[in-house]
Amino acid sequence: MEIINFILAVSPIIIVLAGILAFKQSAMKVAPLALLWTVLLALTYFNVQGLTFQQNIVAIDALLWKGVKEGFKIVVMVFGAFVILNTLKKTGAIEDVKNAIANVSGQDRRVQLIIIGFMVPIFLEGAAGAGAPAAIAAPFLVALGFEPITAIAVALLGDATPCSWGGAGLTTINGGAALVEAGVSTNALNSAMVGRIHMFGALIIPFLVIALAFGRRGFKGIIPYLFYAGITTGGVMFLLSNFVGPEVTSMGTGIIAILLSVLYVRFIPIKTPDEFRYKASGESERKYNAFRALSPYIYMLVLMPAIRYGVPAIWPETGFSTLCTFGYISWVDAVILVCGVLGAITLGVKWAELKGIFSQTVKSVTPVMITMGSLLIMAYTMQSENTGMMSLIAGAIAGVAQFAYPAAAVIIGGLGSFITGTGLGSNIMFAGMHMEAAAALGMNPITVFAGQNAAASLGNLICPNNTVAACATVGEIGHENKVMKKTLVAFAVLIVLYMILAMLYTLVIFPNFGM
Repeated sequence: MEIINFILAVSPIIIVLAGILAFKQSAMKVAPLALLWTVLLALTYFNVQGLTFQQNIVAIDALLWKGVKEGFKIVVMVFGAFVILNTLKKTGAIEDVKNAIANVSGQDRRVQLIIIGFMVPIFLEGAAGAGAPAAIAAPFLVALGFEPITAIAVALLGDATPCSWGGAGLTTINGGAALVEAGVSTNALNSAMVGRIHMFGALIIPFLVIALAFGRRGFKGIIPYLFYAGITTGGVMFLLSNFVGPEVTSMGTGIIAILLSVLYVRFIPIKTPDEFRYKASGESERKYNAFRALSPYIYMLVLMPAIRYGVPAIWPETGFSTLCTFGYISWVDAVILVCGVLGAITLGVKWAELKGIFSQTVKSVTPVMITMGSLLIMAYTMQSENTGMMSLIAGAIAGVAQFAYPAAAVIIGGLGSFITGTGLGSNIMFAGMHMEAAAALGMNPITVFAGQNAAASLGNLICPNNTVAACATVGEIGHENKVMKKTLVAFAVLIVLYMILAMLYTLVIFPNFGM
């Protein structure tokens, strides 16, 4: 009976994965089917609270409108990112963007990929979070001439580690609140331990990025730089998470890593094979200078941290709550859209042309609403106490694990964010459960939660919501299967590494950490 319960509880996830990967269907077709099946289970098999049909409908109706509302917020962010990309295409500023980045990255396209696809998302996660890194980095990479599917996969991979801190450390601070309130840990300890896991992820991600984008041939002449990028990024992440605090870890790591990388290519020449050398277009005359060409992104890099940290500083009591009146992601949506408009003005786009860009973008992102709404309603239904589906899945995994519970916490963390689309959501759902399990098994709750927290960040790499949103920003809706085939391989490598680290840290290296 328990096996049947587990299979049925996990069946919506299987439908999504099988539909996208095995049957190569678009998420827009698969998501509504998975939602219908989830609702059917909620009304029948998983009506765990014995609600009447009418009560169930009322509960599901509330989740439906919540999914539509939250899905709309994601679509608005996608809209803003797509406006920027379409503006760059319309004005021809894309070529000047490429030239500007080439000058910074030493003309090597692989270095461009690491800086924009790996380091910039880390900065953006700390500055804003809420899906902004992939939504911004993916179209930026496309603007640089990278193939869209590769650009999406790399942008998602670049955001695989910093989500454990997110905007101003919220994922660790709010997500680990159960441990702090119980007096078994502190925000500083939670941040320090997850940093000790992610520093190894940051070390190998540059290699995964190159392998994902170019295969084996991509490593020719660039291995020293990749070690440098991984060691410096992971080292800065470790230092900030352990000795400064969760609030600045992501943003600080991103900006320092970018600066260190630029210094490397300035002083240590990379032997770039011709196939990886950036080739400027035949036109010798620039249309825009570097500032004007990059203006939408420059505005974003300035305004996001300024608003995120400035508003609470100026209005400490109500500033942040006011900023998030319509939900955390709303202010991020507004900033991206404003930066798109400001960038268009800077590039000299006329109002009639901007209206045309808006109209074109609306047509491109409309199908996203169906997909995002369906996936979010499915996730909310599985998380709901009325069904208990997500708790059942996590409990079943934990029950089998026993001494290997730290590794199980990693799996649960990744699964939680795969369903919810956020590391914060996964941490809030399971932090208390991990704390209780650690106490029962005589294990360190801080290291167990760190495994949960780290894997919850990784789960964003393969989350269907994030994949759909990123695909939408570069006009690749319907090709989610191609992206997930790439990201699943990277996810598998990282999740195995994190399971090993969680076991070693809990049972061998840090059994008494913080205790």
